[in-house]
Amino acid sequence: MRKLFRSDSPIMKALTIAADLLILNLLTLVLSLPLITMGPAVTAMNDIVIHIVRGEEGYTVKPYFQSFKANFKQGLLLGLILILSAAILYVDYLAAVAYIPPMRVGIIAIGIIILAISFYAFGLLARYENTFGGTLKNAALLAVGNFPRTLFMVVCAVGLWFLCITYYKFGFPILILFGFSLPCFVNILLLNGVFRKLDGDVDEDDDEADEKGSKFWKGFYRKSK
Repeated sequence: MRKLFRSDSPIMKALTIAADLLILNLLTLVLSLPLITMGPAVTAMNDIVIHIVRGEEGYTVKPYFQSFKANFKQGLLLGLILILSAAILYVDYLAAVAYIPPMRVGIIAIGIIILAISFYAFGLLARYENTFGGTLKNAALLAVGNFPRTLFMVVCAVGLWFLCITYYKFGFPILILFGFSLPCFVNILLLNGVFRKLDGDVDEDDDEADEKGSKFWKGFYRKSK
């Protein structure tokens, strides 16, 4: 029994990660309340989750605010673009329902594509130095180049949100506690291999470390911490 409650035991590690994700979710929700600050808040969450997934020990709250401040400008712009895109798609969807119902499928597809690219964009923005346009371009390329991972990320996130909204009596507390940080954690788990390539942290016999890929990864520069 003592081994189960040691700090390095799987149970304690899982509980620590759960506690960190809970804190991150609450911080992200609070800092996203003005809505326009959603971008920097989500970027900071991605930054801390990357460290959690990589097992890099450290605090949660202080680094979160440091990342929020460091990525505020580009995070703000990315968040505003996503909010504006969501508003436009929502209006288009309502119009399609009223006048051209078949167009709903296309609008939903566009929304899913934007969501998928945003998953990569927030992670890249949190970890790498680049122009805003460069970040979006690389996010789109990575989303297409890693399509199976991208699809799984979207299914997991949208599935969780759909279930929480559908069964809101039980789902609302989950959204408040883990609704953003848990999908982010799953995303970063899936993207960790991609980030390892971008960091140059790959084995020589790694199947993904091919010559074509290595040329692409050269454009990425880690942010100094």
